[in-house]
Amino acid sequence: MQVGCTKKLLEYLRIQAGVADTEIEPLFSWSANMIMVNHRRMIVVCNDASRFAFILYGIKRGDVNHIEALMLEGVRACLEAMCFSPAIIEQYMQDCGEHVTFSKTANRSVVAGLNTVCARTYFFYDRYSTEVLLQRQVIHYLNEDFLTVKTAKGTDYVHISDKFASDMEKKYGTSLFQCRAAVFDVDLELDSICHRRVVVPLNCTFREFHTVLQILFGWYNRHLHDFWIDRYPNGRLKYTLTGFPREFEEEGETTKNDSLVFLREIFPQHDTIIYNYDFGDNWILHIRLLSLIDDYDKNHPVCLDGEGESPPEDVGGRYGYTEFLEILANPSHSEYKDMLEWYRESLHQPFDLEHINRRLRHW
Repeated sequence: MQVGCTKKLLEYLRIQAGVADTEIEPLFSWSANMIMVNHRRMIVVCNDASRFAFILYGIKRGDVNHIEALMLEGVRACLEAMCFSPAIIEQYMQDCGEHVTFSKTANRSVVAGLNTVCARTYFFYDRYSTEVLLQRQVIHYLNEDFLTVKTAKGTDYVHISDKFASDMEKKYGTSLFQCRAAVFDVDLELDSICHRRVVVPLNCTFREFHTVLQILFGWYNRHLHDFWIDRYPNGRLKYTLTGFPREFEEEGETTKNDSLVFLREIFPQHDTIIYNYDFGDNWILHIRLLSLIDDYDKNHPVCLDGEGESPPEDVGGRYGYTEFLEILANPSHSEYKDMLEWYRESLHQPFDLEHINRRLRHW
């Protein structure tokens, strides 16, 4: 596997590298740079063909002795994050080569792409973990970007993950994806039915699961959220995954950043959890594990079905939503016009399975 490095990184690694081998397909070649984030050294590595990337955060001098293993682990993590099948992953790693060869960066175009990825890393400064070097939990978000590609009509924009998948399909054929996934029933506490059924890959974090739930219920991530994983018999919280740092914990409660925990760490050990969104309106979603799929053939969630409308953001909780529905059902109500105007400005959309699945395609 060839990894082209910037001058700064080569000096830190104390490697004397030659020019990049241009005979190697860009699909099998990666480029790396070192930057500082949160006063810690970070190595950013991206694929030369698709710009799909991973991060090694908190690199220290002693880690240099294992840099080849870290590079191979990072590339494998990218393939796993894309939900490529185990057979495809092993074939790719074999085609890349068992050993890492460090070189200078291939060309200016590659460096430009690498610099773009480096700039994106600062957006996720609060999601990096000091407990591990390879930041698996941000791979999905890091690659939520587009790049310009040449087409017969000129140029176009393509999602980075789509470009990576397209390159892999050209090399290895179809049937790229295979991963473990879970089917969940999600029910919102309302006076009426509001239900969604969704299948989600288990290699996503709970922060990503939060995004999925926002899409399922037509919300816009305007408020805080928690996942209640475990509770004491008296109902007090025991283990909670938080969307943002808490100023305090309840007595006996353990909290953890939800961007650092993967679904596979909780399911199927637990079969029911609660998602609490908007601590003002206090929406409670009951999430129940319905089944597991060992050979899921997609790399994104899919909403299987749903019933009932969800409330719009900031409607005032269950009681506010009830009042909202009563007013809109009565055009002669004194607040009807104001409420209708507010609803239109809220951008809330009725349940639409096709629309939801289009959004889940790039979640």
